[in-house]
This record gives sequence, C-alpha cells and structure tokens, in this order.
Amino acid sequence: MTADTSLRQRWTHVSVHYAIDVALFILAFAIGIGIRFSGESRLLRMVPLDYYPSIIWGALVFASACYIFGLYTPQVFKQSLLTRALVVLLSLGLAVLLMTGMFYLNFSTRVGRGVMLYSTMIAFLGIMAHHGFILRKLSQFRERIALLVTCEQDEMETKVFDTVWAHCVELVGIICSPDYTPKTGVRVLGDTRRMLAIVKEHGIDRVICTQHGLNRPDLYSEICRLRYAGEVVEPLVNLCEDIYQHVPLELMTPEWLMGASQAPHMLYIKKTKRGFDIAASLLGLLVLGPVMLLGALAVWLTSKGPVFYRQTRAGRFGRPFQLIKLRSMRVDAEKNGAVWAKANDERVTPVGKFLRKYRIDEIPQLINVLRGEMSLVGPRPERPEFVEELAREIPFYKERLMVQPGVTGWAQVNYPYGASIEDARRKLEYDLYYMKHMNIFLDLFILVDTVRIILKGGMSEEEKERLPHYSAATSSATAVESATTTAASHTKT
Repeated sequence: MTADTSLRQRWTHVSVHYAIDVALFILAFAIGIGIRFSGESRLLRMVPLDYYPSIIWGALVFASACYIFGLYTPQVFKQSLLTRALVVLLSLGLAVLLMTGMFYLNFSTRVGRGVMLYSTMIAFLGIMAHHGFILRKLSQFRERIALLVTCEQDEMETKVFDTVWAHCVELVGIICSPDYTPKTGVRVLGDTRRMLAIVKEHGIDRVICTQHGLNRPDLYSEICRLRYAGEVVEPLVNLCEDIYQHVPLELMTPEWLMGASQAPHMLYIKKTKRGFDIAASLLGLLVLGPVMLLGALAVWLTSKGPVFYRQTRAGRFGRPFQLIKLRSMRVDAEKNGAVWAKANDERVTPVGKFLRKYRIDEIPQLINVLRGEMSLVGPRPERPEFVEELAREIPFYKERLMVQPGVTGWAQVNYPYGASIEDARRKLEYDLYYMKHMNIFLDLFILVDTVRIILKGGMSEEEKERLPHYSAATSSATAVESATTTAASHTKT
C-alpha cells in the first residue's frame, strides 16, 4: 500500500461514510413522515414530494456537521461510544432545526413534534448502527506486520504501533537478529535465520525493516531472499507514510529526499497547480471578498494604524516576498525586533483574535497567490530570519523552500498551532510528506479540511490529544543515547 493509495482510501472512507449517512437520514425521515400519511405500507411512495427538499437539506447539514466534528476521521477509533453518540445527536439537532424552519415556511408541509421525534430516533439508531458496523469490520481486517529488530534502537520503534492511528495494522511480533536479545515485552516470533518460515507460519502481510537492518550485510541476503519469495519487505519510513501521512525526521535520509524530488507529481507542479491556484484564488476573492472587507472595517474601527499588514517572508528557493494580511496585532508589536508568534499572544488585538480564529486575516494572501508568490496549498512561509534559525536547529529544514509556500498546508490541517522549534520540526514532517505526494486531489482534500477546521474555530483539545505524534515516539530512538530526549519526546503533545 503506497501513501497515495492511503490518501485515496481516506477520501473513499469520508465519501462513503458521508453518502451512507445522507441516505440513512433521508430514509429515516421519509419513513417517519410517511407513517403519518399511510401507516406502514408503501412508506416512501406516500411521502409528498414537497417534503423532500427539506429532508435532503437536513441530510446534507447532518452529514456535514458529522464531518466537521470529526466523525469521519481516523481518530474516531479512539472515541468512546458516548462521544460518537453525542456527535450524532448534536448533528441531528442542527439538521432538525433547519428542517423545522423549512417545514414551517410552507403550511402544507408542517409536521407534528411527535413525527419529528420518532423520525429523529429512527435516524439516530440507524446511523449509530452503521458507524458501529463499519468500525467493527475495519478492526477485523488489519494488516499483519512483523518488525525486524537488530538492536535496542530498533526495538524502540515498536512504539509506532501504540497509537490509534495504527488501527489499520497489527504488530504480530518482532523478528530478531541472532546476536540481539529483546528487552521489551513484545512477542518474539524468532530470529532472522528463519525469516521466510516465520512469515508463512504467522500469515505476515509485511515485514518492516529499520535502516539499521537494511545496512547490515549479514541480514541483507535474508531480506533479499524474502523479497524474491514474493513477500513484502519495506523500510519503516514507508509504513509511517502509509499510516501517519507524515515523515519522521528521525527516519529521514538523503536517499528518501532524492526519491521524493523525482516523483511523477512534479509534472503536476509545473502544469496544473498554477492554473488551479489562479482559478481557485479568483473564486475565493469573489466569495470571500465581502468577509475580508468586513474584517478590514473592524480593524479600522477598533485599532489605530494600517488595516493591512505586509511582512517579508521566504518564498520558493528562499526568495523574499511581501506577504499581505489583515493586521491582527498592535502597530508596535515588533518594536523590539522579530518575535515568534505564540498562542494567546498578548500583542493580538481583540478583533485580531477573532480574525485569527477563523483565518479571516489570511484572506488577502489570495492576492499573493494571484501574483505567483504563493500557492493555495503548500508549506507555510516563514520570515527569512526564522528560516535561518530553524535551519540551524532542524535537519533538512530548507528542503521545504523547494516548493511554493501556501496559504494553507498539510501541516496546518494535521497539527495544531505551534510557535516553538519542536513544533517546527513536527510541521516539517508533514511538509515533506506533502512535497512528495502533492497532487490535485491532495490539494482539494487539504482545502476542504481547512474549511472544516475554520468552521470549528481550530483544533479542539481532544483532537490535539489524539494526534499520532509518532515522531514523539520515534524520538525515543534518539533517547537511547539521551534519557532527557526520551522524556521530552513523550511529554510533547
């Protein structure tokens, strides 16, 4: 399974869930309202057509609310039944409010509260049954994985399977090199001299190797034998791309970067992405222009100084450009020089807090997109002085300058707001994944997910707690050399 396949599966997962929930909602309310007219016979045929526009709009609002509240994301595997039920009830409540208003606009389509109540109950039971069935089925078809372990550092990588994001795979056990004795409680399947037999005996779908295993000449022949026998053997970094859809820096190699830069999607960058950016940014300015003007008016009325704020950022290949935003901070916010922005920054004005929460201050960047200085989707541009500072602290940081910076990005929809070097490291992992896999479908997915996050007012604390943070786990590999690094990597959330 490639990372592109994983993304398509994620799209399919969301689309199928959405479509089934819409269908179940329509069916439930058609049954409920149909009972009013004809008892229990020929229910759907007996529902007057006048009712269906309201029902369909209600269904779309319901499924959209479920998406916004995260019911179609991989994190749902860690949600309790009660949490899922509350999300469904809240989404149903929003849909019913809309439908009630639409029904009562037309006297002929008014329905009683009892009809709405048992229609809602039918919808709730059907949708909860659907989600429960899907979760149960998915948990039964997990890919069976064995990890090749050659040293203590390799064994620490078993933590990759500890998070909810690994719901699609099952760590059956580890296969050890003959010269290593495992130290954790993970099941040992045998040593590498019986690797092919072990894979057959335990029905292993994939054997995952760390870089240490691939670099050992005495194990390389066994790995090749396994491959020529038709078994799947992959580096750990590939598994991380598939499951977590980011690339841990601890596993990054120059060879991976070279392969990423030669990927077929580079044709998309040259020919398709620019045309998409122009069309989408023009549409965005047309639709969001009134919102931007209202935001500008609010800034002008509540804060002295310019409405728009220009700041030098590093563009593609590090070329500087002037990024345009609605001003959300005090005019003297940087009187003492450039300072990292942070959550609950005291320099942000009251209106600025609202503009930032719903990303209204970012709308003028569509002008940067039209100028060709930015793309709609890509790594977020940083200030040149911060780029130099981060490049000294973070390996491969300047790789993100190889593509056009974006208004939003893969890191922005997968990682909460952060203002530290550690946050920059984690966001780089998502940026590198995006750079390797960028295509029109991934861009559309990011744009849709950005809208979802904006409507929610940002990531909730619960969503932040459920982030995969595999990087925090793999930092424990470095922690073999430094106990301090281990503690920091596991406490970072």
